Amino acid sequence: MNNFLCTHTHRSIAFLLAVLLLQACGGERTEPYNPGNSSSSSSAIKVTASVITQGTASTSVLDYSDKRLQVMRNEDDFYDISNGYLNVNLPPPNFTNGQVVLLDLGEQDSCKQRLEFNSLHAEEAGDKSVKVIVSYRERAAVTTGCISVLTRPFYFYYVDSSGTLLFKEELSK
Repeated sequence: MNNFLCTHTHRSIAFLLAVLLLQACGGERTEPYNPGNSSSSSSAIKVTASVITQGTASTSVLDYSDKRLQVMRNEDDFYDISNGYLNVNLPPPNFTNGQVVLLDLGEQDSCKQRLEFNSLHAEEAGDKSVKVIVSYRERAAVTTGCISVLTRPFYFYYVDSSGTLLFKEELSK
């Protein structure tokens, strides 16, 4: 019994010390820490990201129906992929200095709940990396009087960097 009380007391003291240490960490904050609202992104160096083309229907039947993010780093890949969406050849982007991002939202029904594209921007994320932030808006289902229309929204963006692209997707409010 005496051994139990001694062990229990040591555990209690260790627990109290851990709680005190945790309270000391970040105790000077006036607001709770939210890693999603990091202030470092506001001071990050912007990287130019511009839309090349966009549409709501592909010109050919694609093998998948879900949302897709894809990076193209050369002219062959760019034409192989863009030909599935467009029936015109776009001028080739400068793949020496940048790369192309395809954002395909997949098949969407106008009456069902879905994500709609809001924005895409890029910023430096280190010496050889670029963070591409894709923002969406959530649309609720329409339950009364809706006529179902299927679309496939897609966007081709040129990112003016040859660095490794890291993607972050978020819902805007």
